[in-house]
Amino acid sequence: MKSFRSVVGSEVRFSVSPHFPCPCGSRKSTSQCCLTATGLNKIPASTLPPAPKTGESLKSCYANCLADCDRELSREHYFSNSLLHYLNRDNDLRVGGLPWTKGKEQVLPPNAFASKVLCKRHNSALSNLDAIAVHLFQVFDEKGAAGSGQQLIHLFSGHDLERWLLKILCGIAYSNNLSFEFDTDLSIPDYWLRILFGEAEFPNEQGLYVCKSRGYLFKGPRGLQLRAIIGRGRLTGMGLWICGYELILSMSGFPSRVFDAREVAYRPLELYTTGCDFEKSILLSWNGTADRGTIFVTID
Repeated sequence: MKSFRSVVGSEVRFSVSPHFPCPCGSRKSTSQCCLTATGLNKIPASTLPPAPKTGESLKSCYANCLADCDRELSREHYFSNSLLHYLNRDNDLRVGGLPWTKGKEQVLPPNAFASKVLCKRHNSALSNLDAIAVHLFQVFDEKGAAGSGQQLIHLFSGHDLERWLLKILCGIAYSNNLSFEFDTDLSIPDYWLRILFGEAEFPNEQGLYVCKSRGYLFKGPRGLQLRAIIGRGRLTGMGLWICGYELILSMSGFPSRVFDAREVAYRPLELYTTGCDFEKSILLSWNGTADRGTIFVTID
């Protein structure tokens, strides 16, 4: 099985035809979508509400500090409604890490993850991030992959993935759906919201981290599981397991590139998965500071 990727020195190169459908899933040809002179680059989705600003601050909307609310709350699924219904297609949505799961993985309906925490205007602005959720799960799901003979390449904007994780973090914090053994500050800093709604970028060292141990076998539920990260008495991030892959969002950073006694990479270029007669690359495009590099993953 000839690989679609090659390594030249420290550089990873991908063989993608400009005439084939773009690996971002847009159904456009690669040349008409994400192929640039320097390689593949997925443009981040816009999460900025349409101009002009309303000047309104709805008390129960967690983004009210941005003074750009409308006057009605929306029932928000902080894990993304489309993803929850996809995971529940066999009435088997498994989730762990929330206080009402009592430390165990439980089967729950999608409506268990909805709260009125955003106004309709801000909720609508994040719909572009929700749209990637099902695609992300389908890409990560490796059920039946081993021995399939498949060679797959997928492309995401890393910035979209980071903001989707931040959306989840803000939603579960504001709705108080986290439990701790000691008092923890769950307030959402204003700058998190400016990042989430397109007014600012993640500061250097903050954002997505992934365990980089070569050959690391990701283990976790087929559904969703999360773990809060606490620093100096306040919420600073979370680990989210999706189909066994662990994505770590840190809003304080790991300058030592070590978390939980494991080596981690900041904003990797690629999650490269291999198994018996199977090969897959999930590419993440980044602007600005990033470690890039490849995370090697094995599956049974």
